[in-house]
Amino acid sequence: MKQSQPLVGKETIADRVYNSIRKDLMECRWPAGYTLKIRNLAAEFGVSPMPVRLALKRLGDEGALTVEENRSARVPIISQRRFSEFFEITVRLETLALEKAFKSITAPQLDKLISEAEDIQRAIDEGHTTGYAQRFNAILMELYRIGGSSALIEMIEYVWVNVAPPSNAIFEAPIFVGKIHAHLLAVLLALRAKDLQSAEDALVAALSYAERAMNLLMDMDRTPAPTRGRRRKSQRADDDNEVSVQE
Repeated sequence: MKQSQPLVGKETIADRVYNSIRKDLMECRWPAGYTLKIRNLAAEFGVSPMPVRLALKRLGDEGALTVEENRSARVPIISQRRFSEFFEITVRLETLALEKAFKSITAPQLDKLISEAEDIQRAIDEGHTTGYAQRFNAILMELYRIGGSSALIEMIEYVWVNVAPPSNAIFEAPIFVGKIHAHLLAVLLALRAKDLQSAEDALVAALSYAERAMNLLMDMDRTPAPTRGRRRKSQRADDDNEVSVQE
């Protein structure tokens, strides 16, 4: 259970609950369409329902959640078109963040990130991909923060809150995770080689691969199952007609 901690500065309990839920959204904890219940979150954080209600309302006002009247909130389901729009935005934002980080990152900082990425690769090789989104985002965000632009980080986080939940399935499946992580490692190794262009190309490749995989899943979800049934019925009708003609 997430225990409440003493307040730091002017941060309230509701602020901490808000920040934690927002972080969970960015790290693909819940898929799109998932329902969050106030009483369950209150128990998880070890707080009363009121700060949870305030945190959910705040996230609802930002569009990160859809607040419902039955003491719950739902992770929004976004359209394929909107997902692609967010993808285009995040590519531009993250490429800029990478450029800023390239100018400021030190060798020890880069070595630390590469070591973390190599640890993740070993876990992937052993078949452990649960929680990959959290580790993937943590490395990228640590890299982007080195660039020193808090405004840019805020904009990236806003996009991540919207695109991460629909991407939940992508960042848990070994078939997708291995490819995405290979690109992430390529980003870091290109930075070590002081090759910004190759680092940017690898970052765009990682994001593009995730977007293509997500669009593939969305296309599959949109395919109406009854279509196959109608085709089978149509085929049976054609077969019956052929039998009648032959008779």
